[in-house]
Amino acid sequence: MRMFGRRNITFILGVALALVLLVVILIVVFSGGGPATQPKAAIATYANDPTAQATLLIDGPEGAGSNHNQIQIIITNSTSTINIIQGYNDNIIKSKTYPNSEAGFHVFLRSLEYSEFDIGNNDPKLSQASGYCPLGNRYIFSFNADNTLIQRYWITSCAGDPHTFDGNLDLTVTLFQNQIEDFNSITAGLNIAS
Repeated sequence: MRMFGRRNITFILGVALALVLLVVILIVVFSGGGPATQPKAAIATYANDPTAQATLLIDGPEGAGSNHNQIQIIITNSTSTINIIQGYNDNIIKSKTYPNSEAGFHVFLRSLEYSEFDIGNNDPKLSQASGYCPLGNRYIFSFNADNTLIQRYWITSCAGDPHTFDGNLDLTVTLFQNQIEDFNSITAGLNIAS
């Protein structure tokens, strides 16, 4: 009598394969399937922290240093600042600062929460946006307090590119731009993709 006939071996291999697949599925389900995408602690709680700042950096299309522009908007509980940067070496060619208040900063931070500014993917393999969407814009959102980076997410204007920002791009960018009274006149003529 043959104990390990062809049918028995096929059956045993099938059961072993099914068990391996079951274990893989359980690992994926219980490990979350990859880097977590979850909201952070409420950023509006930082409204009275003088070290807290929310920042948007719009990194324009790649090109020669003299043709490459970035727009940086930094909002704190006392100021709203816009910096126009030329080239790749953080050369600020224009800067303007406006007064802000704790109450105004609180409303701004609450609005950012509703735009899901604080939701993104912390995958270390996607920590840098440089090189993606070379003919479009890269939008880099960050939040700092007490000299500590609390969050940093990015997304591009090119469909299909990887990204880490999972919030509402249009609303979030508009909220930052609205903090600068004469945003359109300051940024007129810059090489930033529309």
